Amino acid sequence: MILMLFWIKVITKRFLALLKTSPITIIWAMIIVAAFLFAIVNNHIDVKLDSRTMVLALAFFILASLINSLKNYDVMPVLTLYSKSNYRNKAICTRFFIKQAVKNNMLLLIFSVFAYNSLTDKKYFIIMPGLNIVIIFCLFGIMYAKNSYVNRKLTKTFTRRLNINPVTKSALYDFLNPNFIIAAIVCMALSLIVFIEFTQDINQLNEMLYQRVFFILISIAFFIGFAGIIDSIPKINWKFQAIIAPNDYKYHIKRTLLFLAGAYGWLFAIFIFVGGIIDIVLLLKYLYCIVILLLVTINIAFTISHMIVKAIILSLIAALILWGSTFSAVFLPVLAIPFIITLIKARNEYREWSIS
Repeated sequence: MILMLFWIKVITKRFLALLKTSPITIIWAMIIVAAFLFAIVNNHIDVKLDSRTMVLALAFFILASLINSLKNYDVMPVLTLYSKSNYRNKAICTRFFIKQAVKNNMLLLIFSVFAYNSLTDKKYFIIMPGLNIVIIFCLFGIMYAKNSYVNRKLTKTFTRRLNINPVTKSALYDFLNPNFIIAAIVCMALSLIVFIEFTQDINQLNEMLYQRVFFILISIAFFIGFAGIIDSIPKINWKFQAIIAPNDYKYHIKRTLLFLAGAYGWLFAIFIFVGGIIDIVLLLKYLYCIVILLLVTINIAFTISHMIVKAIILSLIAALILWGSTFSAVFLPVLAIPFIITLIKARNEYREWSIS
């Protein structure tokens, strides 16, 4: 009971601190979440998934959990914390990885609860808990085996090394992480699905509404892919960037753009080719919107604020830009206002990463 009260106190303090830093954003987020919960409880929103969509969603959540479990987990803080206890290191590591496996599988657990309403025969719902248990054990096995392998690998010295350009290697170390890989997979999968679905029926490509939906869905896919960079910015070696190789904000933007171009350049080329066939005017219009989304995402990623606040602000700006894209091209310069505001904020705050 005392431990529960302690954690309630900690959660309350962190929530109040977050509310103090960005009150308007948090209040709006609470209102939106409350509205969705009210609509779901009162059956105003009744979303049922077909078998194909459910299988694809399950495959995605399982893949995301597996990718997230492949990253290196530092167990030294946990071993140090329990160093004076009577537990063996093996038992401490086992408990740590079991907790981490449950945490990595949380999206699949949440989806399993919401999937109950989509099942035609409720007796098949028993498959969901069994699947979650199996995936948790698989995630635990992957993390435990990888940790043992890394520990053995540290004791060996390898003479053969890959000759990779130091600039490229540093960019991969700084930006490439499991969360970005998951965002990239979602972006690529959603884009390819949209390309295939919309190009199957050539006759409908002449309809303006059909064309606009295509460009909006592709813009959303690219936005999801760009958003993966938000989690990478805090993991940059900022001590090196501040002391050994200090660079201005222009350098960081250029470096991030080159990394994203390497990740999504081929997909962007396909979009330009298909979009040019559909409608060249709409292609130019949404290319402008996608570039604005890209630059706004990079700027917000380099600002100093909580990850949740960044995600909410970025989602609101993306919704505003995509909504503005439905208007006449005369209003397109207005969409650059969020980019200018976030650029000024990022230029003033990006150096604080070096001292955080």
